[in-house]
Amino acid sequence: MRRPLTPTLLTAAAVAGVVTFSLVASAPAGNAAARPSSAYAVSAEGQVPIAKTPYAESLDGKRQTTSALELPKNPLLSVRAGTATAGNDSASVELFDIVVGPDILSQVQIPPELKQQCASLPKTGAEDLPLPDIALPDLGLPLPKLSTKDLPVKNLPDLCNLLLNPPTSLLAIDSLNVYCSGDSGGVDLGTVTLLGQTLKLPSTKQGASLPSNPLAAISVNSQGKHSDGSFTITGLTINLGGGAEVINLASATCAKPAPKPKPTPKPTQPVVPAPPLDHVPAAPVPTPVKTHQPVTG
Repeated sequence: MRRPLTPTLLTAAAVAGVVTFSLVASAPAGNAAARPSSAYAVSAEGQVPIAKTPYAESLDGKRQTTSALELPKNPLLSVRAGTATAGNDSASVELFDIVVGPDILSQVQIPPELKQQCASLPKTGAEDLPLPDIALPDLGLPLPKLSTKDLPVKNLPDLCNLLLNPPTSLLAIDSLNVYCSGDSGGVDLGTVTLLGQTLKLPSTKQGASLPSNPLAAISVNSQGKHSDGSFTITGLTINLGGGAEVINLASATCAKPAPKPKPTPKPTQPVVPAPPLDHVPAAPVPTPVKTHQPVTG
């Protein structure tokens, strides 16, 4: 059962300073070479490259499926399980428990003066206290230099809560399914958590987006038709650090249907028409038979 993708504008506004969500409509992608139906769960390009894993490809239209329980060890991305399937003009991907930037804020050392401010927050009026502008250390990801003002917080109490109780990841997705058949497809997206905040992403039909920011940009349900007649749909594309790292999650390509093999024709005997019922066949021409008679007398 596919999950409904309902927009939540208030939640989106709360994280507008951290991440961009955009919806990409169908766009032609030129490629003269014919490609087979294929699918993969995860790939990444940039400072932390990750090959397409797991990857399935159908060269002859027969169904091919491959699975992976984990990715090669890396500081950027982890998944619990992924399955990719490709067949005749069809492909699909199932992906579970995706984590981008694990424990990204747990390594931030909070300055003593900020700890003291957090410990002595007044019971009333704390929401009006300004945010301190504190440079964040290298978070181990391909990101630009960030400060506390780049985090999705509105005031000092929010900042204290985020740094003293850091989330387990930059971005977490519990499930992502992508499928295509012919020149159409769809995306089923489960719960998405951004720095500890749960989001409900918009569907492609609604065309919603969030403002740009210095941390990450996420495209949902990118689709493209190729010049060879194939069609590609990608569930999520995550752009970190203005292109320093690009992660593609759950991508399926449907090629044109594989041609059916033509049967080898069998030789046929010539058909002799039957004579009409009232037709009397001509008598055969007698053939003389030579014999020898015995001589007597």
